[in-house]
Amino acid sequence: MKNRDTVLKKLDSIEAGLNALRFMVQRQEPVNDFITRIESTRELVDQVKGYIENEPIAGTELNRI
Repeated sequence: MKNRDTVLKKLDSIEAGLNALRFMVQRQEPVNDFITRIESTRELVDQVKGYIENEPIAGTELNRI
């Protein structure tokens, strides 16, 4: 995977976002803060999906249906 480091950094950021959401629940922060964090985490997920889709498919992988 040519974007391995980038994908791993994005996954670390997603994990950090999920941890932040957990702490936000414990502190009972406003709903708008949750929505903002969720949207930024979804953007990271979309970026990772894009990196994965741009990778060439090996002959041993199944085609997506």
